[in-house]
Amino acid sequence: TKKPVELLVLQNLRDGRKKLRLLDIKIGQQTAQAGWQGKSHAAALRQAVVDGLTNSAGEGFRLEGFDGQPASLTTMDPLHDLGKKNEKLSKKAFRIMLQRMTAASMLTFYLDLLDHPLPSKAALEKELGRSETAEIVLHQTLVKVTGLAVACLK
Repeated sequence: TKKPVELLVLQNLRDGRKKLRLLDIKIGQQTAQAGWQGKSHAAALRQAVVDGLTNSAGEGFRLEGFDGQPASLTTMDPLHDLGKKNEKLSKKAFRIMLQRMTAASMLTFYLDLLDHPLPSKAALEKELGRSETAEIVLHQTLVKVTGLAVACLK
C-alpha cells in the first residue's frame, strides 16, 4: 500500500475579492542563516544587521509588506521633516518604517476602516458598521492563522 501524502493546501487570498488588505510578515528574530539555501556568510551578516534594526529583534517578527493600506498609513511620510522629496529615498524610508512597526501598530492599521463609508442610521439595521466589520475581520484572521498553525504542527 502507498503511504498517504500529507499536503498543506493554501488558498489564493485574492480569489473572488475586489479589495484585499494583506500583511506580509517575516517571522523570526534571526531571518537568515549562512549556508541555508546558498546564503553566504556576508549576506547572512547583512541580514543580521537588518534584523537588529527592525521589529524582528524586538517582537520576533517584522512587517515586510502591506497591500491595501488605509489612508492613515499611506499618508505617513517618514521623511516629512527633511523637507526635500526624493521618491526613491521616501520608498526606502517607508519600508523601514513598516519593518520597525510593532504588532500593536500593525493591527491598528490592519483594522483601520476609516476609508470605508459609514452606513446611514437606517442602513445600520441591515449593514455592518466599521466596528462590527473590524471584529469579523479580526476573528476570521485568527481562525485562518490558527488553522495554519495547527496544520503545520501535524
